[in-house]
Amino acid sequence: MELSTPTAVRTAALLGASALVATLAVAVTPADQADAARPCRIDTTTSLDSAQRFAGGGVLRRYTASAKGVVKGGYDQTAKVIMTSYPSGAYPSLINDKVGERQVIGDMAKNQQPQALGAINGDFFIFPDIRYATDIEMARGPMIRDGRVIRGTTKRQRVVGIDMNKQPFGGMVAVRGAVTFDVPAGTGVTAQSVPLTSMNWHSIIGGGVNVYTTEWSPALRADGKAVVPRPAGAVEWVLNGRNKIQSIRSSTKNQRQLGDPVKAGTRVLAFSDNSALATVGVPSGTKVRVNIKQSTDTGVKLFTAVGRGLPLVEGGVAAPLGCNAYDLSKAARPRTFVGWNSNGVWRSFTVPGRGFDGVGLRVGGFGLANAANIAKKLGMANAYELDGGGSTTLWTRSTAGKWTRRDLYGVDTSVCTCERPMTNGLSFLAGP
Repeated sequence: MELSTPTAVRTAALLGASALVATLAVAVTPADQADAARPCRIDTTTSLDSAQRFAGGGVLRRYTASAKGVVKGGYDQTAKVIMTSYPSGAYPSLINDKVGERQVIGDMAKNQQPQALGAINGDFFIFPDIRYATDIEMARGPMIRDGRVIRGTTKRQRVVGIDMNKQPFGGMVAVRGAVTFDVPAGTGVTAQSVPLTSMNWHSIIGGGVNVYTTEWSPALRADGKAVVPRPAGAVEWVLNGRNKIQSIRSSTKNQRQLGDPVKAGTRVLAFSDNSALATVGVPSGTKVRVNIKQSTDTGVKLFTAVGRGLPLVEGGVAAPLGCNAYDLSKAARPRTFVGWNSNGVWRSFTVPGRGFDGVGLRVGGFGLANAANIAKKLGMANAYELDGGGSTTLWTRSTAGKWTRRDLYGVDTSVCTCERPMTNGLSFLAGP
């Protein structure tokens, strides 16, 4: 969505996000377990409107679909949908902007993965207030790119992506690890270890050390302050490229530099209040060992991961959590799903909506359970919710190399053709 002022943009984004908050927060409680055992099955019909090939042999199919959601306490709905089938062997790759910055998916894909076959929008937004900034939007959850953790915490969170063998993954991931360093001679202790608690997170998580890298936005305002300030630790160590402490910041030393942007060739270790005692007496020049690793619920290591919402289709079962889990997402909204068919071939499912309102917000589409049943009918064996509403985006590349936006099929664009800037998305690369 595109509005006239930063404040208006954030307000509109909050309104759009608020419609999803309840959905994202849903957990299957004991009271819901009986319902969870009965997937939310909804009668649907689909009619193929057109089909078109794109780069790599991918196929984009446009449908008119209907769902009798009222049978399950939802709403009868009819809307346009798009099923994008990527060729066998294609796999998703994370595209992303710096943490706290945003860019439209079309530009992100063309700039970062120009050889990709197509691209879709990614994770949902959060709106943290950090120090003096109250207008920040950033990706809600974890990010892993080319096997490297960009963002995450020790709490496992939902992601979708691929493992190091390029196999599909829809599950949970967390970061694990520790910072180990030698302490001055004469203390009787040769080394000390502090657990890692987060990577490029929007708050300092207690009980350990939070790592910040140049993946966090370095942009500065005219007054020299960071456009997107990062949280300040109780104590901070700036590590150089050889993992030695280049400088130390605390309440008694370089205090005004706490929370400063991460400079090229460095990273910052930000210790929480209850872990800062471990830093006492450690001088500049000390060698530090930073161990960062992934922890998934299946034990695999991920190559690509992006935060996602609810499971929409799992093992060929649509809306597997039961109707109650999707009850607060009955409203018609544009949607983006990502997943794969029974052969592990990747697909994306787009509900474009019917148009834009007077301030550029996307309107129309399908309720979540309705859309899940349609996606399953059209061949998705596993599908997960990505951001929707104004974030709904789909681009494909032609065999001649031309990128074309596809998420406006059936949409009244008389108000605008707004493409909302995102912090991340998924491009799809051809296999070997």
